[in-house]
Amino acid sequence: MPVKQSRFYVLLSLVFILIGCSLNSETLETKITAQLESNSQVHGIPQQSLLIMHNQDIVYRNTVSANDIHHAISDPDKSIYPIYSVTKLFASTLIMQLYEADKLKLTDPASKYVSNLPLSWQKIRIEQFLNHTSGVPEYWTFVNDELQFPSSINEVLSNLENEPLLFLPDSQIRYTQTNYIVIKAILEAITEKSYKELVNNRIIEKLDLKQTWLGRNNIPKEHLIAAYLPNSGDNLVENNVRFPEYAISHSDAYTNLDDLGKFMSALAQGDLVSKELLIQLWQPYKLLDGDEGYFATGWDHDTSGTWQELGHDGGGVLRVRIMFKTNLDDYYVLVYLTNGNKDGVWSRTLVDSVQYYVMPDLLSRLTTLL
Repeated sequence: MPVKQSRFYVLLSLVFILIGCSLNSETLETKITAQLESNSQVHGIPQQSLLIMHNQDIVYRNTVSANDIHHAISDPDKSIYPIYSVTKLFASTLIMQLYEADKLKLTDPASKYVSNLPLSWQKIRIEQFLNHTSGVPEYWTFVNDELQFPSSINEVLSNLENEPLLFLPDSQIRYTQTNYIVIKAILEAITEKSYKELVNNRIIEKLDLKQTWLGRNNIPKEHLIAAYLPNSGDNLVENNVRFPEYAISHSDAYTNLDDLGKFMSALAQGDLVSKELLIQLWQPYKLLDGDEGYFATGWDHDTSGTWQELGHDGGGVLRVRIMFKTNLDDYYVLVYLTNGNKDGVWSRTLVDSVQYYVMPDLLSRLTTLL
C-alpha cells in the first residue's frame, strides 16, 4: 500500500475512533490502545510498543501483539527490539557532546581527524556527513540479492577510494550509511577510544540503560523479538540482515521501550547536551540553493502546527520523536516500536496516528491531512 494511502487510512480510522470516544467518554489509555489495535489490524503489525511522555511524566505505555504473532515473547513488556537507524542518534549525540566541549567544529573537514579518507572526500565537512549531504556512495554491495560488507572500516575507505561522489556536497541529500561510518571514525580519532566504549560510558552507563546493547552479543535471547521486513505481504518475511561489528554507529543497536524513552527524555532534559545547544543544533540544515534539508545535526526535522519534531526512523518500522514549540521547558517524547508490517506503512504515519490524542491543538490538522 502506498505511503500516502496508508496514512489516509490511519487518519480516517483515527477520526472514527475519536468520534466513538466522544460518545463513549473513554479514557485516554483506552483511546490510544484502540488506535494501536487499529494500526495492527490495518497494517499487519505483529507487535508494537508505545511510550508517550509529557516532560518526565508517562502519559501512555503499552505493548500490543497481534493474535497471529510469530515467535511470541512470553512477557511483551520485556521485548528487546532492533532499532536500526535510530542507532545513529547515539552517534550524533556524541558529536554534539564533543562540539559542546570544544573538541571539534561541525564545519571542520572530517579529514582533519581521519587521515585515510578518499582524496575526493578531503574537504567534506563533519556537518555534511551528519546531515547526509556529503555525496559519498554507499559502502556495501549486493551479490545474489544479499548484502556483502567489507571486512573493516579501512577496507570500506579503500574500496571507495576511486568511486566518484554522487553529487556536489550540499547540493542534494542522499541517505547513506557510509556517512556514519565516517562519523564513527571521527569520534574514535578525537577521543582515542572505541565507539562502543564511548556509547557505553557517555550514554548507556550514564543513564543506567540496563536493556541496551550495541551488537547482538549478550542479549537475552528469550527477550529478543523476531524482526520482520516492512511490506512483507501476508506472509511475514524475517529480516535476516546481520551487520558487521563496525556498523554499530549506524545500525545494529538493540533496546527496549523504557530504555529508549529514558534516552530521549534525558536528551530533552539537557542531561546529555545542554538545552540551549540542542535548540541551536536542531535547526534544519540548509543546502546550497537555500532550501532547508530534513536533517538537523543528524536528526529528522519536521513541524506539526507550531510544534517542532526531532527524531529518527528505524528500518521503516519504528520511530522516536521529541516535540516542543520554542524551547525544551515543555516537551513530549514519543517512542513507537514495531517489529515489521505487511503493507509497508511508514513509521511517521504510525506516530502521527497517536500523537493527536495527547496534543489536542494538532487535531485541527486532521482535515488538511485527509
